[in-house]
Amino acid sequence: MFFASRKKIKKISEGLEKLVQTGNISGEKDKSRDQISRLEAAFGQVAGRIEQLEKENSQARAILNSMIEGVIALDRESRITSLNPTVEKIFGIDSKRVKGKFFLEAIPNNDLYEIISGVFKKKEAVSRELSLVWPVQRIFQVNATPIFDRQKVSGCTIVVHDITEMRKLETIRSDFVVNVSHELKTPLTSIKGFVETLIEGALEDKENAKHFLQIIQEHTDRLNNLVNDLLDLSYLESKVIQLQRQTFELKGLVDKVLGGFWVQIRKSFLVVNNEIPTGIFLEADQAKIEQVFVNLIDNAVKFNRDNGSIRLYSQEVDGKITVTIEDSGLGIPVKDLPRIFERFYRVDKARSRELGGTGLGLSIVKHIIELHQGTVGVESAEGFGSKFWFILPK
Repeated sequence: MFFASRKKIKKISEGLEKLVQTGNISGEKDKSRDQISRLEAAFGQVAGRIEQLEKENSQARAILNSMIEGVIALDRESRITSLNPTVEKIFGIDSKRVKGKFFLEAIPNNDLYEIISGVFKKKEAVSRELSLVWPVQRIFQVNATPIFDRQKVSGCTIVVHDITEMRKLETIRSDFVVNVSHELKTPLTSIKGFVETLIEGALEDKENAKHFLQIIQEHTDRLNNLVNDLLDLSYLESKVIQLQRQTFELKGLVDKVLGGFWVQIRKSFLVVNNEIPTGIFLEADQAKIEQVFVNLIDNAVKFNRDNGSIRLYSQEVDGKITVTIEDSGLGIPVKDLPRIFERFYRVDKARSRELGGTGLGLSIVKHIIELHQGTVGVESAEGFGSKFWFILPK
């Protein structure tokens, strides 16, 4: 359907061969030299046209084969006459095996076939978004257009565009807006309530007024942390960030970060062991790797038990270094592990907010490590602590 008919080209070629042999397409000898000259000229024109058709066919094949959309051509009986490699990839079919078969034989999906039937019945283009479960579980934008021959529908062309990732991103964006709104609304509502209470007379009660102001300060700090984390995450996801790489010792950086948690560690009677050996150097963005350790150690301290432990250690394999932060804390349920690095995802929402968490820390960790061409992961069991690890090129 996409290319010039090979049968027509073959017929022209046979006629031209006869012309070369006899000097006349009909086989009759023509004594007129002028007529032979005209036929020779016609031969040259037809040969040029054949060459042009073959060139156009090659270009059309190249375009179809490079398209990210799937393209299928059907005849008037809904038999497949042509399809491109994208269709083969989407539906896991082989063009050689399905060519000439009815559409439903090759791609057994009634929703798609309904669109095709609509084209033949209405004799006009049909466009629809479909969520398929079989033979593949994806979301497609399907555009089907009739092919006309002498004002009659002689076939149909279907263009299938996979929009699964686009819809997934739209859902993520929508969830993100809802989550941000919710995270902002909670502290703002509290701040507004306590300010109104103070204005209405609570300022005269110095003891309660101070308590209210302390709560307002806590919520303000939470808002400040949330805004800062949102800005960091937005910056990391912008893809325009440039890493400020430098060489630094890993153990020294970790000791520095641990020093910042000395008060919380002492308050919870935690035992912390930095087992990362001296002499390990990384070439990376030191400020961002420091932020990774701050976020991971912060979680290990917050969600640990009193008299618990935190252990940091590393391993070098094939020019890469794996760093693990292990704690004796509450652990993470198995069902939550696949989503732990998502924005605003919390295992214990109430406790996380109570401890001042924004729900963005682990997402920031993931983005920073991936910017360094590394990977990040977690191993945990509820009630038995957690191991957060990341791998970086050394």
